Amino acid sequence: MPSPTRGSHDDARRNAASRGRTEALRSRADASRAGPDASRRYHDRVARRYDAIYHDAYWRFHDELTWRRIKPHLPRDLAVECLDLGCGTGKWGLRLLKSGFATTFVDHSAAMIEQVRVKLDAMGPRQRKAHPLVADIVDLSALGDGRFGLALALGDPLSICADAEAAVREIRRVLAAGGLVIATADNRAAALEHYLQKGDVDGLERLVETGRTHWLTDDPAERFDLTTFTPCQFRRLFERAGFEVLELRGKTILPLRGSALLDDHSAVPRLMRIEERLAEDESTAARAGHLQIVARKPSA
Repeated sequence: MPSPTRGSHDDARRNAASRGRTEALRSRADASRAGPDASRRYHDRVARRYDAIYHDAYWRFHDELTWRRIKPHLPRDLAVECLDLGCGTGKWGLRLLKSGFATTFVDHSAAMIEQVRVKLDAMGPRQRKAHPLVADIVDLSALGDGRFGLALALGDPLSICADAEAAVREIRRVLAAGGLVIATADNRAAALEHYLQKGDVDGLERLVETGRTHWLTDDPAERFDLTTFTPCQFRRLFERAGFEVLELRGKTILPLRGSALLDDHSAVPRLMRIEERLAEDESTAARAGHLQIVARKPSA
């Protein structure tokens, strides 16, 4: 048998690379077509263990930071209704409820809402002020216009949903005049390293050009697209919908995931102060893991 020529090796490499790109594009297309259904399947499957997934030292730091940024914006009037969008198992909505506010919990995953109901059953009379609802953030037609004084969209539902612009318009519709929304999204720059480490230039180009990446799970049927934003894009998303942006900050500017410093109880308060100091300069949002915005619906 004649030995293969260098040209045949080059052709083989090119063909393999072409097949790899085709398979990657097909995988991403499948994820995109699956859309909200894939996201629902994933969140339905993990709902019962969701809290345990996000309960290590890093997420405790993240959650303390988040609540510190919510508290200054809580309504002064306990009669104001609040809305927790993409509520998951109810982490933030339950805090609002415990603070005395009537709270509507919304998630596109019925299994997540079921976990909220389980927690509400343990809350006694306070659960009467809670209203769980299975709905997609892009379609809040079950909720009336101008009903809420505060809406939370934390845990990045605006990155997960199929149409962030439609979702923000819906949030504006259900907020009362002067009402606030506090929302988070995935920061585009934070996703760059993943593709560089994988050597995936195709994925890197797609991320930079479109802002799209996808949630990686073992089951392809559960892979769904995620939209990342730059700080400027996230601000414009709300401004185009008619919001006044009051604050835009990076969240988890310090790269602490997996850091042993979070196990040092004397270091954690200092790290929190450093994080908050960094966030005072909006330009530092560009290196954060997540973006967090506070925006107001103008008064009529």
